[in-house]
Amino acid sequence: MSPDLLQLRRLVIGEVGRFPELAAVLYQRGPQRAIDEIRAMFQRLGANGRLPLDDPAAAAEWFNWLVMAAPLNRAMMLGDAAIPPEDDLRRHAAEAVRIFLTAFAPPTSP
Repeated sequence: MSPDLLQLRRLVIGEVGRFPELAAVLYQRGPQRAIDEIRAMFQRLGANGRLPLDDPAAAAEWFNWLVMAAPLNRAMMLGDAAIPPEDDLRRHAAEAVRIFLTAFAPPTSP
């Protein structure tokens, strides 16, 4: 959510037709890298029985975008003034975790 990174994203998105390789590199080193790290964490949690998932890669993508989508879209479309304060980002992330676990956590036994 740094202004410099948001500006770079806007620029690359605007030029994706002319520079698709640049967009691919930015995606691979940004969102895809984060999703891959989350997937690895989910695999470890699944291996020890804490978060068994049928498809850790898909779950990682869902989790990433639950956390990122709303604040990122607002900042991308409305400019740097729309970047939420850190406390708001933390609340949003906590709510995204709650939603994710509601959908993906194994049921608890009574």
